[in-house]
This record gives sequence, C-alpha cells and structure tokens, in this order.
Amino acid sequence: MASVVEIDLFGPMVVRGLAFPFRRSSARELVAYLALHRDGVRNEVWSEALWPTRVVSQATCDSTVSDCRRALGCDGDGMARLVRDGRILRLADSVHTDVEQFARLASADHPEAWRRALGLVRGTLLEGMQLSDWAVFDGTQAQVESMVVITARKAVEYCLASGRAEQAEWAVRQGLRACPYDERLYRALLRATAAQGNLVQLRCTMAELRAIAGADQEGAGAVPGPAAMHPDTEALFQELLNSSIRAVGASAPRL
Repeated sequence: MASVVEIDLFGPMVVRGLAFPFRRSSARELVAYLALHRDGVRNEVWSEALWPTRVVSQATCDSTVSDCRRALGCDGDGMARLVRDGRILRLADSVHTDVEQFARLASADHPEAWRRALGLVRGTLLEGMQLSDWAVFDGTQAQVESMVVITARKAVEYCLASGRAEQAEWAVRQGLRACPYDERLYRALLRATAAQGNLVQLRCTMAELRAIAGADQEGAGAVPGPAAMHPDTEALFQELLNSSIRAVGASAPRL
C-alpha cells in the first residue's frame, strides 16, 4: 500500500497511490474539490458545489463519499484518507497535491525552487473536469492562477537580469500553460523573446496575443478571450521591436 496518495491538478487530473480505482466520476470530482479545500467542507457545501443546478439525493451523496473512501483507502497506520469530522469532510494529510507543492516551492527565496514549481505545471487547473465550475465561482481558480503568474514573473525577472533569456522564455511559457490568457505573461514573453534577439519570434508572439485577444478579429468570428489588449502591451511591443531593429542594424556589416 502506498504511503501517500499524490494528486496532480495542473492539467488533466492524475491520482497516484489509490487503493482502488474510482467507480463513480463524481467521486473523482469530489476528491479534486476536497484537495483544494484542505480545511474540509460540510456535506451541503460540497454537494452544491459539484451539482449547482440541481438537488441531488442523500443516496447519491452517500454513494459518492463511499466510493471516495474506498478508492483513497488508508495510510500506513491504517487511518482512512477520507476523514469525516461530524458533518465536515476532508482529506487526510497523507494526500498530497501538486498545487500545495507549487505553493511551498514558490514561497521559497531561491530561483531554483521557482523553476521546480513551474516544472509542475502541465496545463490549466482541473483541465477536463466536468463538475469544476465551482473553482471559478469560489475564487479557487483565480487564487491558483495568481500564484502561478507571480512565480513565473519573478522567475523571468531573475533570468533576464542574469542573462538567461532562454530560461526566461521557458518560465513564462510554463506560466502560460496554466494561465493562457494572462496578458502580463505575454508581456514577459515579449521581453524574453526580444532578449534573445529573435525578431521573427517577437512578431509571432505579438501576433499570437492579438489573435487571443481578438484584436485582429471583428464581429462574431472573434477568438474568445479578453476584449482588447492593454495599451501597455502594444507600447512594449513597439519599444522592443524598435530596439531590436536598431540592434540588428548596428551589428550589420558596413559596405
């Protein structure tokens, strides 16, 4: 029996160390919800979060909890990994998540820890989950994305200051895997690209952002995303582009 259960929530959910496979998809969804609410939640809270548009029977809730308990099993000391304290349901400390590991690494005062944190990101939070609208409604998604953006930006600043433009690009692209519409990350990506002296990639990056923002689209065919780019982004692009062109011109051989 595995000593811990490990849950990856960045990207498609992956669970390692289960005692048994989940029988119900709702049980898997409940584990994801509890993994991001470690203090525990009351029965009526988690059931409403998973099924906000309908009232589910007590039998459905009980079956979901029972399947969770069976799948998670017990730790090495024989303690159940799904804990019930009265009406509160929570995961035991023997259940670990990549989001919590990210938070610990991101809070460290060392660039290598930030790099390791960003390496955990495989995609958006709870990617592909069917009952995950609660993450938007209760602010969980915004909180996690903010943590990723802050970590990516400070990693980029460190890499650029130390002349590591390629590592800066990797860091910001990892951030974009979790937060694909964050314009602050795109501005960081523009800077990382420009620092590599790649004019073609600089223009491609800006074109990518314009497409996401719908800035080059009109009417109903616009690409979903922010309504328009922040003026600071366009100004930064023009500044970086002009500087890069001048640098290329200055280094060109004179005939």
